[in-house]
Amino acid sequence: MRRLAAASEIADDIIGFHAEQAVEKWLKAVVGARGIEFEYTHDLRHLVELAKAAVGDFPFETPAVIALTEYAVPMRCDELLDTEPLDRAGTVALVDEVGRLGARTDCRRVAGLAGCAWRSPIG
Repeated sequence: MRRLAAASEIADDIIGFHAEQAVEKWLKAVVGARGIEFEYTHDLRHLVELAKAAVGDFPFETPAVIALTEYAVPMRCDELLDTEPLDRAGTVALVDEVGRLGARTDCRRVAGLAGCAWRSPIG
């Protein structure tokens, strides 16, 4: 994702979409690892609330996470025309922070893996 964000020829909506997907998957891993069931959703506001319930304190700026929802699949067409330019560096840092929270999750329980190590999805 860092490479995408650094490439000025790549549109903000593409970077925003990948950031939203990474954050969404990490939040689902955090929630799922704690045995909390959730419906199919791209709504980061809802996933943040579930993650807060699962881990207690949410260690990063909630509005910044929720703002990525506008880049989710169902909202990618006309709605993106009216958005502000994406803070690429801030978005990369945010995805990395959420990834660290997800990495502290017992991902073996979620994915049935023998082991799990933090590997940034944005590197």
